[in-house]
Amino acid sequence: MGNELVKKNFYTTSELAKVLGVSRISVFYRLGNGSIKGHKMGRNFVVFKKDIDIKKVKSLLRK
Repeated sequence: MGNELVKKNFYTTSELAKVLGVSRISVFYRLGNGSIKGHKMGRNFVVFKKDIDIKKVKSLLRK
């Protein structure tokens, strides 16, 4: 059980920022204005992979 990989079905804000090529602050801004749908999990925000289309969000970031 120690070395098993756990598949997560969500991104943390840091992970999503890396995937999108933006800062964490930019991810928080988009969570706040609703352009990215996120959920509060404890003290942190997470974005479920099923709730986000990375290509669509990347195209919105370029506008």
